[in-house]
Amino acid sequence: MRFGNGLTGLWRRREAAHRLSLCVFGLLLTASAAVAQQERRVALIVGVGAYRNVPPLPNPPNDARDLGAVLDRLGFETETLVDPDRLALEAGVRRLGQRARGADAAFFFFAGHGLEASGRNWLLPAPAEIRSDRDLRFEALDVDSVLEQLDGAARLSILVLDACRDNPFRKRLQASGRGAPAASGLGQASATVGTLLAFATAPGTVADDGRGRNSPFTTALLKRIETPGLEIRQLMAEVRREVREATQGRQVPWENSALEGSFYFRAAAASAPAPAAARSAAAQAPGTAVPGAETVFWESVRSSRNPADLRAYLARFPGGVFASLARNRLEEMERNRSPDLRRPDASSATALDPATPEGREALLLSVLSLDRTVPRGRLEAQVRALQAYQESKQHRAIAISPKQQRSFRVAESPSAAAAEELALERCQLRNEEPCVLFAVNEAFRTPQQGGEWPRRDMERLRHEGPYRPDKVPAITAERRKEADIAGYGRAREPKAMAIHPLGRIFVRTGAASAFAAETEALKVCNDDPARDGATGSCLLYAAGNTVVLPGHHTAPLAADPAGAARPASGR
Repeated sequence: MRFGNGLTGLWRRREAAHRLSLCVFGLLLTASAAVAQQERRVALIVGVGAYRNVPPLPNPPNDARDLGAVLDRLGFETETLVDPDRLALEAGVRRLGQRARGADAAFFFFAGHGLEASGRNWLLPAPAEIRSDRDLRFEALDVDSVLEQLDGAARLSILVLDACRDNPFRKRLQASGRGAPAASGLGQASATVGTLLAFATAPGTVADDGRGRNSPFTTALLKRIETPGLEIRQLMAEVRREVREATQGRQVPWENSALEGSFYFRAAAASAPAPAAARSAAAQAPGTAVPGAETVFWESVRSSRNPADLRAYLARFPGGVFASLARNRLEEMERNRSPDLRRPDASSATALDPATPEGREALLLSVLSLDRTVPRGRLEAQVRALQAYQESKQHRAIAISPKQQRSFRVAESPSAAAAEELALERCQLRNEEPCVLFAVNEAFRTPQQGGEWPRRDMERLRHEGPYRPDKVPAITAERRKEADIAGYGRAREPKAMAIHPLGRIFVRTGAASAFAAETEALKVCNDDPARDGATGSCLLYAAGNTVVLPGHHTAPLAADPAGAARPASGR
């Protein structure tokens, strides 16, 4: 667009300084409204209530229909699925990925049953029949598949999961006794750049289905989503407060955001132009402007990485609608100037006080930085893991690998002692070094005098030689009594056993050869659909009746009788 020469010069000078005249603001506001009308936003809304193999849920179909109607009013290209089977759900997600290409925003909502098993989150369609964790890959939809479809397709993606209801599928998995138990609700998930993940409640906890037409979470979302000028992170904060109050604190929605800009379901409404006298007064009074001008200014700087742009907005609108967001962004930029964090002063009792959130984070940093400085992103990921730990059910424990700078947590163990043992053994098995016990239930550890943290070298991880069921690590005492573990020593040769850090054991007996037994045990472990590569590779635990775990072998030890070259057994 070309303006007259004088106006063009004024535009360029004032744009550079972020001091636009009111007349130019009016032009920009008009242009902004035109762009908003052209913005393309797509959505897939899913509600599953008519479950065929467990009692139905009354609210999810209502949640989906009501939210779909709202998004239609807001200009989304919306597809709504009610009680789909797995193929229909998968096809809907694929269509969403295709429709999201080149879109400004993509939105996915699921209401119904969901569960977390072995580190993966699963959404359950209406016909789902889950008898063991092996059924999940064929009966349910992995949340990661939705993220993969949307990754890089639209400018930003939003996933909202009201799928944390306590459900009988989880209890069936626990009753099956295979592998790691399914957790209550959904597990923690990481958002990729340009994505916001929102959950109806915190990881590992359960959401109410509600007694009215909609769930408590969807009720609050429907109430707030059409509010003009309400940015999505502010929206989720309002939803969180309303749900917490409505459930007396039993349910607290949670989100994980990697959005780099702002998003509004409904932009702030532009008001009619003010009379000339009012416009003149507004131009002279600091911090005031023609209604709508602030929104245009904010839109021009909200994605900027230059702190000066945000300061210019605050100077122009010190009490503006977006002032808190601007200050938060400035504080974040200041924090992120240094990419690494060093150990806190262990001599300060207040700095390492486990009774406060700040103290627990300082203790966490103290352990993570035992061997080297901690990248800020790594610390933030482990702080989120610590928050998920605190929200999980007893008995629970969390251990930390200083070398790898990551944690391993367990929950819902039979006792505090069992949780402590499982966390330390699984952490050491995953990270190949003795780990630090950080907490058991609500009891957080503190460093020894001089700031040192003891590393616990677990005896079962060092055991090698003759097979003994009581020496198998990373599993509960009850699991050691089961036939495949207790009877392995008497099982028919050739045989082998593989183990995964999540405490999953796979046995192959009566194979054609020792090489075949080891190959097949490792393969079925690594192909385990309930784990799907999460939390490290499988290791050979026993070859025949000989325990070989300390060697950390990820490939067969026996020679291939066919004469093919044997791959190296190291990592």
